[in-house]
Amino acid sequence: MAARWWWAALAAAGVLGGHASAALEPGRHWSVRDGNDWRALGPEAQAAYTDGFLAGAGFMQAAGPGAGTMTVDSAGLRDTMTALYRSGRFRLPYGANVYVSRLNDYYWWENHRPLPIWYAFWEVNTSLIGPTTEPAR
Repeated sequence: MAARWWWAALAAAGVLGGHASAALEPGRHWSVRDGNDWRALGPEAQAAYTDGFLAGAGFMQAAGPGAGTMTVDSAGLRDTMTALYRSGRFRLPYGANVYVSRLNDYYWWENHRPLPIWYAFWEVNTSLIGPTTEPAR
């Protein structure tokens, strides 16, 4: 009889625990992650986040509508990415270590922490290369 109550109590605890964990706020969307989220990442996670951000930005530059020509095949995309790299024409031209270091400096200031990470990338990149000359859309 005691074993039955033990299993019932264990099952009830599992149901309540599962319900409580499901009620937690899911991960925030990348577009609203801010300096507090950045500062919570460890060095390896910051480097991985930055590598992913740079890869996505480079991909969109090479394959996106603003690329001048829409790349529709993998060979063309690869050629465009290689040409952008070799000519130093990526809009975010520096390595991940440069951006990680600058983002850490940027978010050192408490008034910058509420700003989204994507915006911090733009601010840091602008400070490195100057303002963009592309027209607004």
